[in-house]
Amino acid sequence: MIFMDQQMRREICRLIDGLVVAADDLTPPEEAFLDRVLEKFQIPQSERDSIFPIIDQAEAAETIRRLPQEAQNAALALLLEATAADGVVAPEERVYLGAVAQGLGMSEVELDRRIAQQMAQ
Repeated sequence: MIFMDQQMRREICRLIDGLVVAADDLTPPEEAFLDRVLEKFQIPQSERDSIFPIIDQAEAAETIRRLPQEAQNAALALLLEATAADGVVAPEERVYLGAVAQGLGMSEVELDRRIAQQMAQ
């Protein structure tokens, strides 16, 4: 795994949190996924508020663009996992991912291919 400082890990968690609440309905599987990411990134539950405020899709595109390439790849993989966590890609989640993909210079076709691949797992 690439080196990520505490700030970078928090930024990636903010991206994921923005995605899972995009549909205004945080499902239990999404909540569990976010908890696992926080644990993986060594952000204690007591500091969960540190990943707020939640960012919108425009901010998400800018945030991911600022990350180093390896962190961008890791963030996108986690965002795709978060999308598939509850087995449903809500339209709002797809719009959010579209903004992130645009920030990365990724085509909509490639994004849809990656979403379908993740959903099949």
